[in-house]
This record gives sequence, structure tokens and C-alpha cells, in this order.
Amino acid sequence: MDREQMDKCMEQVRAYRASGMKAKVWAEASGVPLGMLGSWCAHYARWQARLDGSGAITGSAPSATRPTGFVAARVAPPGAGTGAAVRIEIKTGMLRLDLHWPLAHTTELATLLSELSR
Repeated sequence: MDREQMDKCMEQVRAYRASGMKAKVWAEASGVPLGMLGSWCAHYARWQARLDGSGAITGSAPSATRPTGFVAARVAPPGAGTGAAVRIEIKTGMLRLDLHWPLAHTTELATLLSELSR
């Protein structure tokens, strides 16, 4: 996306935020698809940082409660664990996560999914 397109999208986000309206109401009144407005709002800080030349996103310091970086996972050797398992496949953009989680550890699975959904 070039600078002109970013400026136009950011202008729309500023107009929406200044209106005080609910996103759906503003989007319908402005002829903007609601999903598009949501995308613009999600990218706004990143675009602003890019246009400012800082490259950093302001106000997005990692939370003390959210892990960052690499998370090691133990992989069982082939043939180990013959119990029932849940298979979870998560795709987002170019990233893919494929899990085979034992049913005996559903509490830990619930915790993981809760963290991933943040």
C-alpha cells in the first residue's frame, strides 16, 4: 500500500473515531464495508509509525502477562502416546499451527487456546 492510500484510509479512521458513532452505523452511513473499517482501525497505528518513519508502533509495548518470542514445544517420539487426541489447525496469513493434543490434558489445551485468542 502506498502513502496516498494509507493517508486516505487513516483519514477515514479519524473521521469514524471523531464521529462517536458505532462502527456499523458509521460504516453504513459512509458507504464503507464494516470489515474494511475494522481492518483500517487495526492497521492505523502501524501505518502511522510507518509514515512517521519510526517503524515502531506506539502504545504497543508487550504486556507483562503475555509471553513474547519463541516458545519451546516438546514433541513426543513416534509411536509414543496412543491415546485419543484433538487435532487443531490454525491458519492466519502465512502462519500455520498444527497441534495434536492429548485428550488427557484438555485443561492445558483450554489455557493455550485462551492465550492464542487474545
